Amino acid sequence: MLFVGVILLEGALRPGYEPLHRFGSELSLGERGWVQIANFIVSGLLVLGFALGLRRVMGDGRGSAAAPVLAAIFGMCLIVGGVFVTDPKPGYPAGSAGTAEPTVHGLIHDGNPVPFYLSLIALMCVMARRFAAEPGGRPWMWFCVATAVGVPVTFAIAAGLYDAESQTGMYHGLWQRINLAISMGWFGVVAMWFLRRRTRGAQDA
Repeated sequence: MLFVGVILLEGALRPGYEPLHRFGSELSLGERGWVQIANFIVSGLLVLGFALGLRRVMGDGRGSAAAPVLAAIFGMCLIVGGVFVTDPKPGYPAGSAGTAEPTVHGLIHDGNPVPFYLSLIALMCVMARRFAAEPGGRPWMWFCVATAVGVPVTFAIAAGLYDAESQTGMYHGLWQRINLAISMGWFGVVAMWFLRRRTRGAQDA
């Protein structure tokens, strides 16, 4: 949840930035843009660490090969989001009229959500299948299924509230934050599940 926490804090403190009506990526712009850029990169590195840990704790069985790879792709997408910064939008940074012709880094950033969300949703589905085979894993399976549905739904709402032609919208920032809280929160819950299982296994031994 570090990623979401930084976005919420920066969005509240950044002069001229309207959190409810702007995407989190726009925080990468302006004098304090380095904070959000670092947020992308550090969060991506943490997810890569999660992928390595996932490979170790999953052992063999369902999803043991696919899940770490999908988590690593997601982590790399976060890093790409920081390296390739979004283009300015109308009104932010202050005085900006937006970008008439998108830059190369802006196009890469705007295309990045495709592998970002596809890898995430696929990872959730793989983990749902894995939990279904675990003793007592049914509630966690349904948690993954519900999250895999909630992520694209909230993303679609955010995207629908944003007009790409005028580069403006209303409340798409709010829905993106809801989407990111669901997405990034999922990692924390899954990591906690594996940590608790490993702790119980050490105690039983």
